[in-house]
Amino acid sequence: MEGVDHLEHERKKAQFDVEAMKIVWAGSKHNLEVSDRMARLVASDPVFQKDDRQRIDRKELFNKTLRKAAHAWKRINELHLTEEEASKLKALC
Repeated sequence: MEGVDHLEHERKKAQFDVEAMKIVWAGSKHNLEVSDRMARLVASDPVFQKDDRQRIDRKELFNKTLRKAAHAWKRINELHLTEEEASKLKALC
């Protein structure tokens, strides 16, 4: 994902393999790769941005959520995502 990694310094000080921990936490290397791919997809798509959630009223939040859901289905179909990928994408939106 894009942006500043605020924990980079702490990760470098870790006395264990951070990548191995990520795999254990995700359940498998495959799960980690799928999660990372879907996270990058969500982070790179402006429709899925959540920056303004605190500044908009409930009606606009509801409408925006519906637009995100419709856009997620559109992306799932366009990219021919598997059920597993689609599930992770929807969870991240």
